[in-house]
Amino acid sequence: MLKWFKKNNKPENSGTGGNRRLSGEQKAAREEEKMLAQKAAEDALKAKAEKVKEAREKAARSSAENRAKIVEEQRKKRAEANATGKILRDIISGRFLTGEGVIAHIPFLLFLCGIFLANISLGYKFENIERDKMKTKRALEEVNAEYKTLMSDLESRLQQSRVEEAIKDLGLEQPLSQPILLEENGDE
Repeated sequence: MLKWFKKNNKPENSGTGGNRRLSGEQKAAREEEKMLAQKAAEDALKAKAEKVKEAREKAARSSAENRAKIVEEQRKKRAEANATGKILRDIISGRFLTGEGVIAHIPFLLFLCGIFLANISLGYKFENIERDKMKTKRALEEVNAEYKTLMSDLESRLQQSRVEEAIKDLGLEQPLSQPILLEENGDE
């Protein structure tokens, strides 16, 4: 332990340890390092001063002006973030109709409108035709039913018993014997 407290008896010029003297180049390099460090510290101080100055200017502006700018910035951010909302607003407000692309295609849009109108009118026409078909079908069913009742009535009237009753009213009677065939004479 005493070793540590003893003085080091080594010569100063050995260069292995202790303090040494700097050469002129080394001194110049150290001075240059100090100047660069001072310059960097001054630049940092100026940057910090500018930030503080900007913050003070921002705080010094009127609150209404700040609010207006903040609202405008937020609206721009929302508009950029929500592109579908912008499209929807354009459609609802009708701004999309004033674009150059839409104006250039007006003839085609009119053609499409004409086709849509023709489609609608054809739909109504076919509905009316279908209604007429249904009316005609119902009328045909009624006529068919009337025809069947008339035919059944006719068939019942043509029965022999019914014919006999109808003839009695006229004073005629049905013969009970078979009819006789007359021979034809050549003299007559």
